[in-house]
Amino acid sequence: MLAVVAIGVAVAGLLPFSRSIQLIIFLIPCLAPFSTNPYLPVSLATLIYLAVLGRYLLTEGGRSQYYLPGIIAALVLIGFELLHIIYNPVVFSSKTIRWLLLFLLVIMLIFDKRKYASFAQLRFAFLLGFVFSTLFGLLNQVFHPEVVYNTNVIQRFSGAAGDPNNFGLFCLLLVFFYLPSHPRERISISQLALCTALLGVGAITVSRSFFLVTSFTLLLYFVLYFRTAIGEMVYRSVVFFAVLVAVSFVLYWHGAATELAIFERFSSDNAADLTGARSTIFVEYLTLFTQLDLSFLLFGAGINGYLGYYNHFFLNNNVFTEVVGPHNTYIELLVSFGLLGSFVFLYFFYLCFKAEKIRTSTQQIYAISLLPLIVFSLYCLSLQNLGKYTSYLLLLMIILNTCRAKHE
Repeated sequence: MLAVVAIGVAVAGLLPFSRSIQLIIFLIPCLAPFSTNPYLPVSLATLIYLAVLGRYLLTEGGRSQYYLPGIIAALVLIGFELLHIIYNPVVFSSKTIRWLLLFLLVIMLIFDKRKYASFAQLRFAFLLGFVFSTLFGLLNQVFHPEVVYNTNVIQRFSGAAGDPNNFGLFCLLLVFFYLPSHPRERISISQLALCTALLGVGAITVSRSFFLVTSFTLLLYFVLYFRTAIGEMVYRSVVFFAVLVAVSFVLYWHGAATELAIFERFSSDNAADLTGARSTIFVEYLTLFTQLDLSFLLFGAGINGYLGYYNHFFLNNNVFTEVVGPHNTYIELLVSFGLLGSFVFLYFFYLCFKAEKIRTSTQQIYAISLLPLIVFSLYCLSLQNLGKYTSYLLLLMIILNTCRAKHE
């Protein structure tokens, strides 16, 4: 892993800067092997990202022009985070410093009026990273199989992403990055084959979020893709549902349906079991948020502030027996930035898309191109993304996809 880090730092320092951008996108699905090490208190991958930040500041930042409203909004968010240190000192940690530095890198890339790599190049780098992540996960299962002592535990696949839900998110984003972002644009056989393979790999995560979000967004894509041909859409809908009913009947007839792990994960009638206890966590976080001082209501506890503040209350009151994150980006935003900070963050989010629309002179954004954003938003209901720098790199990819040219 140290050799990989050395190669990554060399790429950041010696090759054209476009290669550095492709490298950090490639690493997004592959971060789990870097997460623990006996040498440093931070992920080894963080060293590569910091090297890219240093390269950008030294060679690119000084001669770049930026979308000023976006930079101002981002600096206000950074100011919010620094403010938390005053009344919640537990926030000040290596995780906070890492977030500030790498958030700075991503916002400069988003609001820089120059683009160093095309969307097609970054998409391919992301695909290569996902393939590597899949191969790593498969090899890890062969050579280091997980020992399961409870026969009722369902084996779930996470590749090198570290979490099945994250792996499923990457898979589904890639599907919509490779499908056309304009209605009625031709879909090639290679695109269909790639997307089918991606969905097949995503299915072995046995993730409820993956199956629910996939079903909803693919149906929505189907409607938006054929939006100008109602007759053809109805015909294809009838064929699609006929095939779906036939497959369901065959599965039921042979008794296979009861043996599918994903069916078992949807079999509970308890909200806590169906959501993996996320509904309970959501209620406890929201209840405590409304009971805190005005400063926490307005400004929040800071990025990762819930680790040493909210969980202090939870553990002392025996609400949870161990440290528990929000597992929901929306409640994470509320407890991290408060009511005022959440408004600033949402405005910053809007400016990110506006900056790209201005840069590319995009006159019309089709609803179909917003599907990766919808995928990410739905996954935010089960993942906490605010404190992870990879989330902002995914945001960069989603923004580029929204305004990408038709030929890409």
